[in-house]
Amino acid sequence: MTTQQTTKKSGSKKLPIAIVTGALIGGAIVLAKDPEQRRRLKEGSRSKKDSVAEYASEVKENPSEKKDDLVTRVRNIVNIASEAAATVQEVFNNQGKEITDKVKDIKEESEEIVSTAKDAGEELQEVGDKAKEAKDELSSDEEDQTNQTAGKTFTPSNTQDNVTEMNTRS
Repeated sequence: MTTQQTTKKSGSKKLPIAIVTGALIGGAIVLAKDPEQRRRLKEGSRSKKDSVAEYASEVKENPSEKKDDLVTRVRNIVNIASEAAATVQEVFNNQGKEITDKVKDIKEESEEIVSTAKDAGEELQEVGDKAKEAKDELSSDEEDQTNQTAGKTFTPSNTQDNVTEMNTRS
């Protein structure tokens, strides 16, 4: 082992000892300066000591009863935890199924919307084509009328004939 590794190992052992020592010294200073803290520590210690002594005497008097009581309590806790886990699993399964069903419904509705949009787009394209046809037809009619009237002179006598002729074509 190198010197550096030895230093690291001994340094890592010293840190926990230093932390515990610092905590103990800090606690001792607080207890020395604060009588209320001392009183609370004494009462708490006495209370815990009495509880442990009482439990120990009960175990000494009837160890099998305490053991059975403890085993029963642990079994009850295990049963309660199992029931809770089963309930959570059941909720998860039900909710998961509902979510899956809703996702399927949304997917189907989305497909229907896309299909409807495509159909509407095709119909709009057809309407656009018809509008273009109508425009082209109007343009060609105006050209024909312009060409026909270009050679005629409008006089009061033939103006009425021209209007009648236009109305007949429309």
